[in-house]
Amino acid sequence: MSEEATIRRGVRNARYTTVPNHVFEDVRLSMEARWLLGYLLSKPDNWTVILGDIARRGGCGRDKARKIVNELVKYGYADKEQEREDGRFGKLSLVIFDEPRELRDSAASEGVASLPQTENPSTVMPSTVNPTLVNTDGLAKPDSSFEREREREDRRKSEALFYKSFKGWDRFDVSPKPPMLAEWFKLSAADQAECAPCVPLFLAECRKAGVKQACAVATFIKDRMWVPFLPRLAAAAAPAQEATAAPFGKLWQAARMKQLLTGPKTAMPPMTRFQQDAIAAGTMDGEALQLERQAKHGWPAVNAMHDRARFGGGVTVAATLQPLAELMEQVRVGTDRWTEWEVEHHRRGWPWLPAPGNVEWVWMPAGGPAGLEAFEQAVRGNHDAGGREAAE
Repeated sequence: MSEEATIRRGVRNARYTTVPNHVFEDVRLSMEARWLLGYLLSKPDNWTVILGDIARRGGCGRDKARKIVNELVKYGYADKEQEREDGRFGKLSLVIFDEPRELRDSAASEGVASLPQTENPSTVMPSTVNPTLVNTDGLAKPDSSFEREREREDRRKSEALFYKSFKGWDRFDVSPKPPMLAEWFKLSAADQAECAPCVPLFLAECRKAGVKQACAVATFIKDRMWVPFLPRLAAAAAPAQEATAAPFGKLWQAARMKQLLTGPKTAMPPMTRFQQDAIAAGTMDGEALQLERQAKHGWPAVNAMHDRARFGGGVTVAATLQPLAELMEQVRVGTDRWTEWEVEHHRRGWPWLPAPGNVEWVWMPAGGPAGLEAFEQAVRGNHDAGGREAAE
């Protein structure tokens, strides 16, 4: 049989389905077969059934779905019919009834399902002894609107996840989307959920390795290139354990940058009267003052880390931050990249690093401020990992 079927029933109220009691009392039928019979008989005329839909709704595989259909045939709730035309075999159909073969007569057939056989692709309809099956092409199926809308909504959500996940990809905005989406929609929902949080990890790894342009999105999806990053996600989801982070090191910076990227942690104290008057008089830049106050008061934990670092002290952080730590690169103090980071901190109103003393190299997110978006996406994916990030 093919994977599609057409169902026809007599006129009824669409809000309920009448199923004879003997369907539920027939001990020969499994619960799955009773469910399938009721499900098929509940559908309107010309409803198109897909075997995959039966498998999904029944919580089983396609082989199991076929087995359930064959059970209805075995116990007389379905008959196979084959039409002849001009001496040739035509379409083989499966006609479903709401009572078994031994209880019905040749004229009783209120429920019909046609599952055309792949080995007989003719479009000839079954014998008119049973209710006529109608070509479903172009016909409205009012009772299927809810299911179709749900399928459309699932597809919209899947597409939204795609754009959210890959928007940081090189040249994504100017690249044709159909080839990418074609590969994306081939993935199961579970694969899509696994792939999405691995994208920023992959991009950050490319930047860390000096790769100027990542592979094509379609290639990344088709070749399942996110799989090697799954252990990092699993590690991030594991119960939090604490680790000691040395000042200016990878883990220390991961905790620090995560704090900064997730926003200020405390409200600003009110401005003094002097500050208010100075801003009103135009002798003080209100925006610059606000950024300065935010850097001073917005992240108590980060400022505490800075105080300890001035004396060579580390902090206790969650070990689940290790995946973020792997997205760091070394930046030499006093270089152009160091200055870029200082400017970025002031621009965002973040507290800048304390004087590193004898430390010559400091770890910062790979790619510099221009590549911070990929690191930020990784932070957002790791935001609920749990555990203590930095000692207060």
